[in-house]
Amino acid sequence: MPWPNEPSADSTGDPAASNGHATLKILYLCPDLGIPVLGRKGASVHVRGLVNAFRRAGHKVVVAAQLLSKSFWEEPALLEVPLIELKPTTASLAAVAAIKEIEHHLGLETSLPGEIRRVLFNREVGLDLKRKFQNDPPDFIYERASLHGTAGTILAAELRVPLLLELNAPLALEQSAYRGLTLQPLAVEAERLACTGADAVLTVSAALREHVRSFGVAPARVHVFPNGVDATLFRPGPRDPNLRARFGLANGPVIGFVGGLRPWHGVELLPELLRRLAEHQADVRLVVVGDGPLRSTVQGRLHELGLAHRSVFTGSLPHSAVPPLLREFDVAVAPYPSPDHDFYFSPLKLFEYMACGVPVVAARLGQIAEIVRHGQTGLLCPPGDLPALAAACEHLLTDQALRNGMGEAAAREVQTRFTWDHNARRAIALARGLIAERQAASAEPTLEPTL
Repeated sequence: MPWPNEPSADSTGDPAASNGHATLKILYLCPDLGIPVLGRKGASVHVRGLVNAFRRAGHKVVVAAQLLSKSFWEEPALLEVPLIELKPTTASLAAVAAIKEIEHHLGLETSLPGEIRRVLFNREVGLDLKRKFQNDPPDFIYERASLHGTAGTILAAELRVPLLLELNAPLALEQSAYRGLTLQPLAVEAERLACTGADAVLTVSAALREHVRSFGVAPARVHVFPNGVDATLFRPGPRDPNLRARFGLANGPVIGFVGGLRPWHGVELLPELLRRLAEHQADVRLVVVGDGPLRSTVQGRLHELGLAHRSVFTGSLPHSAVPPLLREFDVAVAPYPSPDHDFYFSPLKLFEYMACGVPVVAARLGQIAEIVRHGQTGLLCPPGDLPALAAACEHLLTDQALRNGMGEAAAREVQTRFTWDHNARRAIALARGLIAERQAASAEPTLEPTL
């Protein structure tokens, strides 16, 4: 497998790269069919953010993924590293089609065909990548964990290289709670195998760290890596009068939301939030950046309240188009409700809001309460509490000095601690340590038995 030429590390790159440490070859594995690595989903942004950070640090990266783009209508994002598109075999597709046909005859629609595809795909991925890399292996594999995913664990063992496994959710639990899961025991055991087989597990939150430890993984092998931002893209900046005119924002205050319009994001509160704020803020506008199944519901409720003319729905946007809109926000909201499980999320929107210098009003849940310092970088309120959410937004809208101070403090916090470059440096340091341990172990002399 030909590795890319080494890029030049810049000022945001890995300081180790400029101090004589060897350039590393990294295989980034993203086998999840639900993540188009060149698409607009938050998970896609995460993949590209970290890959680009590895590259900026002077390392060689190859990305292997099952899905590159989800829609013919979306222009794919730029990712300047070699891409390997992993495809299922004809035999696997035939097996999945047969299960779908049986379900159709029985009048059923379950998650089984998709799960079977994932299970079969793991073996195919391992064989394909072993052939590609066995003569010139990576120094380590970085895998984004996926449901029923065991390919990275098996491949790392075959190539005899360390595996860093990134876990963004309790995979079996999340699938069961939000999408349906037929092969639950198999999914749980696959997740356990992936976590216990990895040399290091990188979780996006402390709640997920405890989830991984419940599988019996040694605490020293589990590390919390919250999400981050590309600091060259998400940063404070001046507002754009042309952008405000384009979206009809006039000169009034703007409440903003970015993300998927799904039930667990709390977007159902947005119409009532706008209604309450409009009672005291005559020109207030709501800007919603993103799309999802609840879009028509939210827009319908705004129409019922007579507030449709005060709202803007941009739909899905290229990631590079999001920061300029964020800079138009006076307040950004993350109104999560309380889930039926631990809040294990590391909300990407939270870091992007803060990096652009926008004060945040967010639910006091999980990592949110760790990242947002109440009264300093944003305001926290009880999850699902509309009156508290509205009061916090109103408080910020009526105090520009407070907004400015919180926004500036939030930007400093994120630019210092929560960037993809910061995460890449930590991952590289972990990988170097694991590589050194293996080299030391292989160099130890074998003791001959004595008579």
